[in-house]
Amino acid sequence: MAVNMPGVLVVSIKFAWLCFANASPIREKIEKWVIDEGENSKGESTIKVVIIDTSSLVSIDTAGITSLVELNKNLTLHGVTLSIANPRWQVIHKLRLANFVNEIGGRVFLSVGEAIDATILSAKMATV
Repeated sequence: MAVNMPGVLVVSIKFAWLCFANASPIREKIEKWVIDEGENSKGESTIKVVIIDTSSLVSIDTAGITSLVELNKNLTLHGVTLSIANPRWQVIHKLRLANFVNEIGGRVFLSVGEAIDATILSAKMATV
């Protein structure tokens, strides 16, 4: 079952490893979806939140972490927030050691549903 939510892009990484071999192409593809294809006529991104579903990831190396840091930096420049969903303990442990969890404001969730709920809640709080 899929639900289209305006302003939210959920990306599921279907690799067991986020490493030197695939990290850059994955980052580039996400940036292309958000920055190049997701812009309106004013040059603003119509996507406001990117949620990366990491349920398939078993491990991540320094190139994978560096790629996520770079992705977060580029998305932030375009007003887009990054969240991580479904991380395995090995992955979240390495992301914490690299201080990446703090860089994304602690937006790490146990499921995509929780990440979307948090997105909706923060949007409602911003409009109050």
